Amino acid sequence: MTVSFRVGRYLVALLWHASPYVVIGMFVSSCVYAVLAVQLTSGLKEQLQQAVAAAAQCAPINPTNAADAEPVKGRAPGLSEHAPPFGQTEARAQRTLEHPPP
Repeated sequence: MTVSFRVGRYLVALLWHASPYVVIGMFVSSCVYAVLAVQLTSGLKEQLQQAVAAAAQCAPINPTNAADAEPVKGRAPGLSEHAPPFGQTEARAQRTLEHPPP
C-alpha cells in the first residue's frame, strides 16, 4: 500500500503545526518540575535539621563519664581461640620476606 503525496504533505504539515505546542509543553513541564524539586529539597533540608537537633538532644551531656568505664576483660569477640599469638605470626612473615618461596 502506497501513501499518496497529499497524505504525506498533510502529515508533515500536521507535525509542523503541532511542534510548537509540544516544545512549549515540554518547557512548562520542565519549569514545574524544577519548582517542585526546589520545594522538595527545602522540605527535606528542614526535616534533616529537625532530625539532627533531635539527635543532639539525645547525646550525653557529660562525655567525661565514658573514660570511667571499666575495661572489658578477656579476648575480643570474634577472635579464634587457636589463632597464633602475634609474635609467631610476625616471625613467620619475617622468615617469608627473608627467604621467599620458589
